[in-house]
Amino acid sequence: MPPEDERARTRRYITQLNRSNRQAAAVRRPPYRRRPAPAVPHGAAGEARALPALTMDLGRRLPVGMAVLLVLPVRRGHGPGFRLRGVCCCGLPQDFSEYSRPDIALASLVARGGIPPTKVVATMRRWSQNKPDLTRWLHGRRCEHGDDLELVIWDETGYGIPWELFWLDAPPRSPHRAGWLGGLITLTRWLTVNAAWSVVREYAEPHTCAGPVAAYIAEDMRNDDRLLHAYASEGIAGVRGLPKALAAGAPLGMVYVACHGTFGSGEDDCLLGDVPLVMLEGGNSFERLASAATFVFLNACHSGQLLADEGEYADQTQRGFSELFLRSGAAGVLATSGAIGDEEAHQMADELLQLLSARPHTPIAVALRELRSTVAHLTPADLLDVEGKEEQRRLLPLLYRFMYVYYGSPRTVVTLTAREAST
Repeated sequence: MPPEDERARTRRYITQLNRSNRQAAAVRRPPYRRRPAPAVPHGAAGEARALPALTMDLGRRLPVGMAVLLVLPVRRGHGPGFRLRGVCCCGLPQDFSEYSRPDIALASLVARGGIPPTKVVATMRRWSQNKPDLTRWLHGRRCEHGDDLELVIWDETGYGIPWELFWLDAPPRSPHRAGWLGGLITLTRWLTVNAAWSVVREYAEPHTCAGPVAAYIAEDMRNDDRLLHAYASEGIAGVRGLPKALAAGAPLGMVYVACHGTFGSGEDDCLLGDVPLVMLEGGNSFERLASAATFVFLNACHSGQLLADEGEYADQTQRGFSELFLRSGAAGVLATSGAIGDEEAHQMADELLQLLSARPHTPIAVALRELRSTVAHLTPADLLDVEGKEEQRRLLPLLYRFMYVYYGSPRTVVTLTAREAST
């Protein structure tokens, strides 16, 4: 496609995304509060902090077409860093270079007081270009498996690296186009989930989330009610009502939560609605998630961020709302890695649920890839003529699509129970 046609298509997409939001997009919560980098245990430079169970798990045989990228925290010189290992169904594990911890979490870059969207795009492109060995490995997996490639990123660092916005370059004369990873490849996330009992779903196996919807929608987001009108659903009386609503009852196809969210330096500072993480997970048992595969959609700011604990519990475990629901038996959790505008959050949910309804056998991860694919090839060069705050603001929806992170199997599908017709 000629460059001018690509730019024209990009601008049409931006116009479409912003048609219903002509005024400045209101961000749900105050700016992200940067937390200090977690301490890394002392040891030899490059010493990875890998859990034995995790290392053993990656020795299993992956399904055809699936690859895992393991991201492990290390101590690099006098500061934190990370090490990468790639595992594919069709080859031996491959280790990559070590890197220092980057300061590129989208929660801080895409926020009030953050940098302009055009610079976010340029920053991520430049950061990615310094990972040639990873680029070559990813390109090789893509050549081997084509559109059937399923990539699971198992990130143990807690650094907030936006892997969905890794720029995957392509060699000259390649049949594959370059672009942002989350829009080119079916990509999911995973992390170590510590559970005493075997209710945690397999990240490499298919799951079907079938049944009605249980939903909590905050009062100032009641526009989301219409998104669930076609499905059999039950209301949840606030985030505080989640434990009781999910403790017992019929299996659920989806739990949908639309509310505000915040992220801080401890479990008391991470809120879903007005409920801190430490209170939501403390002693609660979500039996309706453990009894059947369920898709949990947390359409709330910062709901997908993770705490990498090194202090209060000193157990080096990542904690967060995504981890909580996975530990409780959810087959997949879709959440956000930062602050999302209200209108854009509504539109994202609308488009995703429409796509899953129209094509019920489409995995959630594939649907997300398709929702990002329109702008998967957008480069800094395409945005050189973008000037002014209003034009910059209109680019935010493009970044928001990549701020939705999905934890779970790339083969999980959703089949929601239809609402019975009224007589």
